[in-house]
Amino acid sequence: MPASELFDLLKEAQRIALEKHGVPNILQPGVIKELMIAEILGHDLLPQKDSADAKDKNGNAYEYLASIRRVDVTTNKGCSFQMDRVTRSNLTRVTRNKAFYFGIFKDHLQVDEIWKVEIPVVLAEVKRQLGKCKHDIAHVNFLLKWLEENGTKVFP
Repeated sequence: MPASELFDLLKEAQRIALEKHGVPNILQPGVIKELMIAEILGHDLLPQKDSADAKDKNGNAYEYLASIRRVDVTTNKGCSFQMDRVTRSNLTRVTRNKAFYFGIFKDHLQVDEIWKVEIPVVLAEVKRQLGKCKHDIAHVNFLLKWLEENGTKVFP
């Protein structure tokens, strides 16, 4: 298959994503995984980068984080999730949401598990990591062990 055929399929996928789901850029990092999580949870995707990731039928906002599970590796097994560019002054990125959902993927297009973590728990972890950070801005990481200890598996 020539690359041009692949590009034609991507253009068709983009047309459908915009028409059916309001997604203006399917190549935006994370948006396909977010769309997959939203569909499983029955949420509506909010594809704007500066907002929450999705909302439910009652208008509650949710943040999604996604990671691919690492298997067949000798170190750093499992997965980790990251919130980029977090500061003490933008914690509304956490508090504007009803909950966080963490999607664990088998590969780039297959959801393996989805976990839910309540906002007070996420906020406490964000503040803990910010408290240890030497800079004003941080990337907050949530490890699989933390997720399993603090979350509830909602899928499958």
